[in-house]
Amino acid sequence: MTDVMTTKKPKKQKAPPPFPVELIDQLLATVQNKDAESILGESGLAGQLEKMLAERMLAAELTHHLASEGEASKNDHNGTSPKKVLAPGVSVG
Repeated sequence: MTDVMTTKKPKKQKAPPPFPVELIDQLLATVQNKDAESILGESGLAGQLEKMLAERMLAAELTHHLASEGEASKNDHNGTSPKKVLAPGVSVG
C-alpha cells in the first residue's frame, strides 16, 4: 500500500478592507434612493467619488511637477555643451 501525504494549505487571511466599513456606511446613508443609478450612476455616489478622486490626483501631480521644476532649474534637454567632432585623418592634439 502506498502512503499518501496530504498537506494542508495555510489559509490566507483576508486583507483588511481598504476603507473603514463605517465610512462606507456613512457614504451609503447619504444616498437618497437606494437604486443602482443613485449609487453607481455618473451623477450618483460612485461617479462623484470618482470625480473627486481624479481631481485630487491631478492637483497632487501638478503640485509635484511644479515643485520638482523649481528644484531642477537647469534645462538638460535643450542645453548646449562643448562637443568635439573627430573626423577621419584629423588628429586631436
